[in-house]
Amino acid sequence: MSQSPERVPVEELVDVAALGEDGRPPHPARLRAALPRGWVLEDDGKHARRDLRLFFREGWILLVGLVSFGAIALATFWSVFPAGMAGLLRFLGLVVVLLLVGGVVGPMITRALQRRPR
Repeated sequence: MSQSPERVPVEELVDVAALGEDGRPPHPARLRAALPRGWVLEDDGKHARRDLRLFFREGWILLVGLVSFGAIALATFWSVFPAGMAGLLRFLGLVVVLLLVGGVVGPMITRALQRRPR
């Protein structure tokens, strides 16, 4: 049975033996506290998975940044765009370039955030 990278044994993330007392397995609360940020303990107590709520909790920062910096850039460069259809086409071209660059850089950042600690 192959394991998904989002679900890994707890032993790969923390030293379980060091958390236990007198050879007993550690309490689930101690395991949860020892897990790295972005990981949650599953119900079986032996596996951990990525906490996707982390990305939803902090995703608003990215959206606010994109909207605010996009609005500032548009206001800054509005006066240098030619009037009429030429200005609209130049603006749309810049939006397409931004989306292409974001399509390359965005997945790179996502992979870096989801990389497992070794």
